[in-house]
Amino acid sequence: MPRPIPRRVRRSLVAATALGLAAAAALGPLGASGPASAADRTPFVLVGTSDVFDSGLVQNVLEPGFEQAYPQYDLQYVSKGTGAAIAFARAGTADAMIVHAASLENQFVGDGYSLERYGRATFWGDYVLLGPQDDPAGVLDGAPRDIATAFERIAAAGAQGKANFVSRGGTPGTTVQEHAIWALTSPGESLTTCTVSAKDGGGSSPSTASGACSNPISYPSWYHATGLTQGPNVLNGSVCNYDGGGCYVFTDRGTFAYLQSTGQAQNLQIVTRDNSPDARGGQPLLVNSFHAYAVNPAKFADTPNVSLNTPAARAFLDWVTSSDVQTRIGGYLADRGAPFLPSAAPRITGAPTRKIVDRGASVGLRGTLANVVPGTPVLAGVKVRIYAVKPDEIPARPRAVGTATTNRLGQWSFAVRPSATTFYLAGTLRLNEIVDERLDPPFGDILVGGSKRLGTVKVRR
Repeated sequence: MPRPIPRRVRRSLVAATALGLAAAAALGPLGASGPASAADRTPFVLVGTSDVFDSGLVQNVLEPGFEQAYPQYDLQYVSKGTGAAIAFARAGTADAMIVHAASLENQFVGDGYSLERYGRATFWGDYVLLGPQDDPAGVLDGAPRDIATAFERIAAAGAQGKANFVSRGGTPGTTVQEHAIWALTSPGESLTTCTVSAKDGGGSSPSTASGACSNPISYPSWYHATGLTQGPNVLNGSVCNYDGGGCYVFTDRGTFAYLQSTGQAQNLQIVTRDNSPDARGGQPLLVNSFHAYAVNPAKFADTPNVSLNTPAARAFLDWVTSSDVQTRIGGYLADRGAPFLPSAAPRITGAPTRKIVDRGASVGLRGTLANVVPGTPVLAGVKVRIYAVKPDEIPARPRAVGTATTNRLGQWSFAVRPSATTFYLAGTLRLNEIVDERLDPPFGDILVGGSKRLGTVKVRR
């Protein structure tokens, strides 16, 4: 089994990659080796949400790509709902994990099961509400960008025997987000909700009684918890074998896009998407953000039957958050709206305030730094590193010329006095950020280094 890469080497390679340097590119995938036979390959167990499996992302991008970069490992993906995936990882039966429910992930981290301080931001997408073509609850016309109102309409139609809501139930990330939406609805004659415990992700669920949710929850007749993974649950709603018909399903867009691309789920359409900023919960309510974790072997130091493949887990985290793989993820199902968008690195913008200056004159470099996932906090107080290289020195490694710090709006600025025509870049190293301080413990993520080519400042001779 390969030895872990020394920390100082990893740090320098991350910095180089963030700047897009030719020297780093020449190194190739970290930890990659020559071809390995099937018998020599070491199992690497990755447990994760069914979204990334039922959407085909695992089979078409993650598994073949990782095994090509690291032929010494045999990636074995275990598809489960987020709550079940976290329990699987807590038991020491997985080396790494990909999930998407902040109110469950924070407990995993808080209890010390993550090897790193937080999870790595990997990619994000969106949740959508699917409904039948005849849309008996009138969601497409009445609430195409208002998910809480859409849920209320379905509950009202369901109470009249005209519609059904098909949920996965339990604690998958999709259900946790569904519960967050039900918590924003207004109970009334056709809708009663109970309170889901914080341990199960919080929020509310339709119920026949108010107060704390019973175990199991007593659901109204129009609400069905199937216990299925993402894809099969969508197909269940498409078949809609329930009294009254008119099935609605809350799901991730990636799974629906993949199913439709293969000719499935044809009885359903998207009826609500892109929650309006003015609607309850705002735009972030339908944001679906995924994080990857390596399981902490220290939690199993006294458990002799647990043996984690930590080198493979580290390699996967670095691989899936690399710029090349992020691009591949963003290109998956691009013809159907690219349901998974890169989120591993922050977005850096910037440019010189002037492109031509006299020798010794001051010129400003200005820009912004932000997490790409909608609804995340401003990246304030973060260092942005400025690098420079003279055109006649390329492809020499850019030299560091200073740092700028983002203000409360995520803006940064830096002044330079070039003595000759110079090309400038801005970059960040890995950073930890708190994404939701309302949770206990607060939920955070890790962003890898990012970079931005600022442009050339020409100096008059």
